[in-house]
Amino acid sequence: MNKDKIRIGILENDEYFLEEVKERLSSLEIISEILTWNSAEIFFRDPNYNSIDILFLDIMLPGMSGIDVVNILSAKNKELKVIMLTNMNSDEMVFNSIKNGALGYILKSELGQMDDIIKVVIEGGATITPTIALRVFANFRKPVSKKSFNLTDREKQILELLVKGKTVASLAKFLDLSEHTIHGYVKSIYKKLQVHNRSELALKVQEFSII
Repeated sequence: MNKDKIRIGILENDEYFLEEVKERLSSLEIISEILTWNSAEIFFRDPNYNSIDILFLDIMLPGMSGIDVVNILSAKNKELKVIMLTNMNSDEMVFNSIKNGALGYILKSELGQMDDIIKVVIEGGATITPTIALRVFANFRKPVSKKSFNLTDREKQILELLVKGKTVASLAKFLDLSEHTIHGYVKSIYKKLQVHNRSELALKVQEFSII
């Protein structure tokens, strides 16, 4: 990426966090323009996405997921650098993102210095935040015996939030999904884990280190 100025894209459905990232990036002289989208579907309909150099991508979008997006981009635009943004630190999500072409995986609570992040990626490197780095190293050290129960990424996200005490109503609002849809995910999670209530669910998660 040999040019003086770069164009940044942010694909993020949380408007408050999007503004925070945009504000952090706006002060960097290396950036000529910042484009934003709040869904993958809108992103792919906008021809301008092909002109950006780096994309900050929310891993859990309301429709098509960030992992799906980076998978498509890695096939269509190999020059585009993608950095995943997330509140989740699932091992499977980390490795799926990297496998599908992402060059960065950053927890939203650990944004750090955006100029350093961009510099590393521009120069051909990759970047992950400290918490994610610890999980990656721990994954290499431990035997591969963890049961996945065939949960999808969305089910794992909902499972982690359920274990943290989120209600169906709050999950629906947080994920911008209907309560009916959330109930469907919860029913599927209970069936796959073979549990009947939240107490059994929490014990199963702890016993098998599912998330």
